Amino acid sequence: MIQIAIALAIAITALIATSRYLKLHAFFGLLLAALLFGLIMGKPVVEIFITMQAGFGSLLQQIGLLVAIGSCLGMVMEKTGAMATLGNKIVTAFGASRTILSITVIGVLVGIPVFCDSGFIILSRLLPALASSVATPAQLSLALSTSLYTSHTLIPPTPGPLAAAANLGATTHLGLVMLVGIAGSLPVATVAFFLARRLGLRLTLSTTSHSQVKAEPPSYSGIVFLPLIVPIVLIAAASLPSFVPSLQSWKFLTVIGNPVVALLIGLGFSCLLIRGKQSQEWPTWIANALKDAGIILLITGAGGAFGNVIKSSGLDVLLKEFFVSTQVAGLWLLFIAFAVAAILKTAQGSSTSAIIITSSLLAPLTVTSGFTSPLDLATLILAIGGGAMAVSHANDSYFWVVTQFSGLDERDAYKSYTLITLAQGFTALIMSVIIYLL
Repeated sequence: MIQIAIALAIAITALIATSRYLKLHAFFGLLLAALLFGLIMGKPVVEIFITMQAGFGSLLQQIGLLVAIGSCLGMVMEKTGAMATLGNKIVTAFGASRTILSITVIGVLVGIPVFCDSGFIILSRLLPALASSVATPAQLSLALSTSLYTSHTLIPPTPGPLAAAANLGATTHLGLVMLVGIAGSLPVATVAFFLARRLGLRLTLSTTSHSQVKAEPPSYSGIVFLPLIVPIVLIAAASLPSFVPSLQSWKFLTVIGNPVVALLIGLGFSCLLIRGKQSQEWPTWIANALKDAGIILLITGAGGAFGNVIKSSGLDVLLKEFFVSTQVAGLWLLFIAFAVAAILKTAQGSSTSAIIITSSLLAPLTVTSGFTSPLDLATLILAIGGGAMAVSHANDSYFWVVTQFSGLDERDAYKSYTLITLAQGFTALIMSVIIYLL
């Protein structure tokens, strides 16, 4: 047990140090951590690499298509201007007096198919035109950045929660994972809304050339919502036969609700948004989206390799007695998951990497700690996501996207944006505990 703890501590320390000080890419950092762990545990080098390859391939088999298709869907929505159109429609629906609330809703929705940094860069262009006596630019910037951050870390099919589901064996119950993520996101986004409204009052943004741009997105009908809403509804619907016995004969729900099929349908709807000259540009969009997906998949697969090496060490067997002997094993695992993810996030900056690594580390412990049901695993993913939110600061690339594209001073960002992400993380942890106890 001591040897495993030492090996794990050295491997994680090496991962953090190489990322922070040597600027080593997370892909190679994870492979190095896996190799170090295996060597300290006394495993032959060839056996370590075979174990790493097995873990790498197993994880990509589960989520490879999902990440690739989801990346394409998000890229098409971004390039066609659909995201900006969606934002305008929601703001109009909520009314001028509820602009901060509408921006929060927009952020949560857009953050599901689109990376939070891309979403903020595009949607931040709308904020100057929306600012008024009831909503300052700082309030809107904080609401948008933290709401995008919410769904990015808590709701599949964003890469982090999706990889966590694969690591923990919950891919076949992705609909339930999404529902729990959405349920957890509601209070998390609510906390972000109230804090953004309060803290933003004290802040003044510097004027940037970017923030002065007023976007005029193309006009679409209600179809702009379909690429986002349809996959979510279909994936969630696939879980209904498990809860409603009378629907067990509806086999088509499991077909169209398969995450790959659902995302392909969403991608099909997004292609309907392509207009005019865009019909000649969309192949380039897809190529760029697949390049982005490739980087994500490499990091995710390397996380799976690291997790598989840890799993092969027999850690689950050694900890079995501890988790069996205590009646609060489940709660312990939730707090441990949150703490590990928070440490990794704070140390190396990437929420996605923190989620992937933490879920890989904890995967061997789920059975021995009593986390066997799909709902338990979904709750654990929520706790991990909460840890990966706390906190976003200077070593997080998204922190700099928020400050540079909003005109928010770095010191003010620490007092507002970073503080909100901390509150969001603890809110997600509290929600995971409540759901688990219920």
